[in-house]
Amino acid sequence: MKSFTFLSVLACAGILILAAGCKEETTYRDPDSTDVSKDWSSTDIKNSSGDLGKKLAEFIEKDVDIATYYKTNGKKPAILCLDIKKETDHHLDTEIIISQVETAILQTGKVTFIAGKNRPDLAKEYAYMASGNVDPKTQKAPGRQTGAEYVLVGEIRNVRARLNDDSTVNYYYIALKLVNLTTSEICWKGETETKKRTTK
Repeated sequence: MKSFTFLSVLACAGILILAAGCKEETTYRDPDSTDVSKDWSSTDIKNSSGDLGKKLAEFIEKDVDIATYYKTNGKKPAILCLDIKKETDHHLDTEIIISQVETAILQTGKVTFIAGKNRPDLAKEYAYMASGNVDPKTQKAPGRQTGAEYVLVGEIRNVRARLNDDSTVNYYYIALKLVNLTTSEICWKGETETKKRTTK
């Protein structure tokens, strides 16, 4: 019986030592640090959105039509961002890309954005304002929202290929287009590519 108890103690001690050795450790990292992964990573998102945001911001800074719109109407043209179409077998968070591109464009001071994804919340707020609980002097009503002059649309695709040496290549392609809503013309298009090779 004593032998059994002693063996049980040893077994428990071994399990505790193994558990301590497998303990996870979490540390803070610089958001600008590089993460290398065979999958779509935070570094890929930052590089892609940074590249596209810079290209679109440069276009907006120089575009004659955008400058003319401001002079004619006395206000900045508004852009509505639609979802990026995903043609990929990977789970990719495209909303982060759009959000970072928006930030880059807004910093030009030349355009504004329509809060398209927040429209359901705005509708609820209009309904609450009309409930009688809000001072009529500060109440806002539907029907005066700004219409968009442009829409930003995009797509992301990926191709995966296995090479003869058993390595795998993942190729990602992202394209954004700025479309004039009045004319349906594509007035700007930007592309970015990422290619990653994984070797066993």
